Amino acid sequence: MKSMSLKGVLFVSLLATGPAFAQAVKTSPGNPTLCAAAKTQPCASDACATKCGIFLTLPAGAKYVATHYFTTAGNPNDRADVYETGAQELSLARFSEAAHAPNQQKEEVITVYYYNRANRDRKIAISVDYQ
Repeated sequence: MKSMSLKGVLFVSLLATGPAFAQAVKTSPGNPTLCAAAKTQPCASDACATKCGIFLTLPAGAKYVATHYFTTAGNPNDRADVYETGAQELSLARFSEAAHAPNQQKEEVITVYYYNRANRDRKIAISVDYQ
């Protein structure tokens, strides 16, 4: 009897949360890209920074959930490989917030810009969660 009640509660819970929560979130990983150092040093603003764009296209029909930001930037020394940092300011560089919009094929395209004001090249990447 207790087993039947539990099954009923689970069924009602699944109905209440709707299909959006029933779908698993998938991740589309991006490949690391090199972003060159700022050509003018010292560089204290985005105006003199090297601006590098990253674009990632999701499968047709996918719904955007979130973007993850990765870089080798570190303080006082950069790292050997990319790690997740978020979009905040970090060691003379920053990511823009992700913009996403459908293209002509109805695929969601995510665009992020990285502003590198440092005197050294850095690797950057993004990954995107979607349903």
